[in-house]
Amino acid sequence: MKKINANWLLPIILVGISLIIGIFLTKNIVTKPQQKENEIITTKELKAKIDTKTPFKLIDARSKDRYELEHLPEAIDVPENELDKIKNIALPTEYIVIYCEGFGCPVAKEVKDKLSKMGYKNVRIYNEGMPGWKADGNSTVKGSGATVKNLATRYKTLPLVLLAGLTDGFNPCAIGMLLFLLGYLIIFAEKPEMSFKLGVAYITTTFIAYYLLGLVLLNSLYIITGSSGFQAISRSVNYVIIGILGIAAMINIKDVFFYGKGLSLQIPKKVRARLEKVVEVATLPSTIVLAFLVTFFESPCSLPVYIGTLKILHETYSAIVTLLYLALYDLMFVMPLIILLVAVLKGEQMVQIKEWEHRNKKNMKLTMALMQLLIAAIIYFY
Repeated sequence: MKKINANWLLPIILVGISLIIGIFLTKNIVTKPQQKENEIITTKELKAKIDTKTPFKLIDARSKDRYELEHLPEAIDVPENELDKIKNIALPTEYIVIYCEGFGCPVAKEVKDKLSKMGYKNVRIYNEGMPGWKADGNSTVKGSGATVKNLATRYKTLPLVLLAGLTDGFNPCAIGMLLFLLGYLIIFAEKPEMSFKLGVAYITTTFIAYYLLGLVLLNSLYIITGSSGFQAISRSVNYVIIGILGIAAMINIKDVFFYGKGLSLQIPKKVRARLEKVVEVATLPSTIVLAFLVTFFESPCSLPVYIGTLKILHETYSAIVTLLYLALYDLMFVMPLIILLVAVLKGEQMVQIKEWEHRNKKNMKLTMALMQLLIAAIIYFY
């Protein structure tokens, strides 16, 4: 039996930990809370009740801000901290359905328990909440009463995800490090035959690492929005994300006119110098480690767009559909790297590619800034 090369230990550990974390976070996102069968109502059953005008009360237990932004048809705004007004809305014998932000949101269960203590025994929970209702293409209602056809708006999300992921991928951080790796192999190390193997390893690991980062961020959103305290700070969370996107956009716009001066969203110079030392090792294990490190340290470049897009997906789709869009986003994120690798393998001169990167750094920054502003606007008006 062959012994494992010491150079492979760190990559194996990184991949193993990533796999464990990825499985745990995915399971945490898509797992439905355990509840008794007679406590819940499905999307199909709820829609049938609404469509057939069956007498019942549909209670939106989210904050008033969230309700006014968008809610289910026939829903009544009764936040958790205003349960006393339920006495003026429904009799203890009436059939009541409660919903909040979807799976992982404990507010609906807490409201149901409180209503039970108040004498309301015929209460059901709609676990899927807003994301599950919209994922089936059902209409929702704005606070003003305007109906929103989510089946139609769903198709607008696909180009947004594709464009955001591609824009995110065209950032100097990830592109610059791949070009440095390929340039070192071809020019300095004189090992062009390794370009394909190490280039594919770098891109594949970047995809995995970025998807894992997305799972961490998405899981954090589910935890935050699923807490009962979120009801009071829901609008503030949106403003924080919009603020992050706005600040990042201003820094990127600054770089268009004054590149390299003052604060910039890029890998710190000291860190970059150490990453370049890893490049010079030029082995498969070191390339895997390099991709993980670059993904982590390039976060200032890419994170604002990533967070903003995940926020939109989280509030629009069910968990499984969101994960599929996340994979699509990350595929578009590595697409520029794939294009560059193909160009190098087809014989394009590294000097010319580096010149192209240098000429277009400001354009990349401007494109990123515009995308950040677009996503901030979508979150604000959504």
